[in-house]
Amino acid sequence: MNASLQPELMLYFYPAQHTTAQNSTAAIAEAQENRITEMFSLLNTELEGKTFLVGEHITVCDYYLFMLSHWAGDFKKPPLTFSNLGPYLCQLAKRQSLINVCKAEGTSLEMYQSGPQKT
Repeated sequence: MNASLQPELMLYFYPAQHTTAQNSTAAIAEAQENRITEMFSLLNTELEGKTFLVGEHITVCDYYLFMLSHWAGDFKKPPLTFSNLGPYLCQLAKRQSLINVCKAEGTSLEMYQSGPQKT
């Protein structure tokens, strides 16, 4: 995720830093959103039948994926709309450690409280 999903998200959020043609930033962001959505689709498949991304216990990978997924909450197809990724994120959002961090950061978990979204 550090070498794939996060860099793609950075390009999505900061397209102007990756072009000298300022009129192309919207097209870069749109292409990135499509590319990142494909990555979330792969992660969705990987999560089928699993409680955690790696193994039987929560790892830093789960928290990291939560953060990156949260960043994409306003996508046309946000992570919460995926059949496995959505419920996974909602379960993670109930963990006290994650609640504490989000509270300290001023990050709302409200979107996870109503359960996975449908598109």
